[in-house]
Amino acid sequence: MSTDTTCDLCGNPVRDTAYVCPRCVDTTAARYLRDVVQVAGEVETTVARLARYSDRHGRLMPDDDPDGRPDGGLRVTPLPFDAGARQRGDRAMNDIVTWARHVAETRGVYPAMPEPAFGPLCGSQGVCRHESCSVIYGRLVPHPVARAAAFLLGHLEWLRHRPEAEEAISQLGAAGATLTRIVDAPPPLWYAGPCYTPIDGGDVCMEELYARTDDGAVKCPACKNRHDVRERRVWLLGEADEVLAHASLIAAALTVLDRPVTASMVRNYAARGRIVSHGVDERGRPLYRVGEVRQVVSRLAVGVAA
Repeated sequence: MSTDTTCDLCGNPVRDTAYVCPRCVDTTAARYLRDVVQVAGEVETTVARLARYSDRHGRLMPDDDPDGRPDGGLRVTPLPFDAGARQRGDRAMNDIVTWARHVAETRGVYPAMPEPAFGPLCGSQGVCRHESCSVIYGRLVPHPVARAAAFLLGHLEWLRHRPEAEEAISQLGAAGATLTRIVDAPPPLWYAGPCYTPIDGGDVCMEELYARTDDGAVKCPACKNRHDVRERRVWLLGEADEVLAHASLIAAALTVLDRPVTASMVRNYAARGRIVSHGVDERGRPLYRVGEVRQVVSRLAVGVAA
């Protein structure tokens, strides 16, 4: 009589004492964790959407604020953020990090930390292509979730022999698939602000406009007026200048509207005194003014000292 056990996931025979068969590990957790190692650092930028509002002092307001108007009161100001994608991404990242911590604490083996980099910088403050500067600025330091995923890849064989194997492999596969789908999603529509075209009766059209990344113009679905996308980007950047936000959100906003910016670049500007914080958010993260960051990025991009 066969003494084979069956896989807790697929029900097929397992030729050893493990709880999950190698095939299920390879097609779920291992497959997607390898992708996570590559894409983890892109998730935060990918979930960016233009859908945040602020008042005249730059405080973030709810998306559905009914008083957002161009003529006094509240200003409609874009900052990229897709709450649904953000929540899915956060849950997926948390699952990966949680299982990595479980493995580390249970086995007493911890992920290797990246070696610190020291040395002189070229002076371009993050816009150069020197690998040494990239390491010092943190651009080449692995994302924490990528590091956790890489760590887990080396312990999946141990994990499949554990009683919690079914739960772990299922969650890791689902988390990896979620992050991969987020990054591989087609380019989203970005929020281009209200139409504001004058209409009969002295009012203005308040229809919300959305454009594809490569659109040259966007047509209002209500009044049919066409708006130049480049002019919209310039206007949105101006509207966002007084907004206070944390480094990651500012980086995502400027990447969508202006030019590529990373959160580590923003933090380095602050560390070097090029920008200053204006308080902290509810999670204790320093808040910076978007316009101040944009000014530094623009100056450094053309080689002018900030």
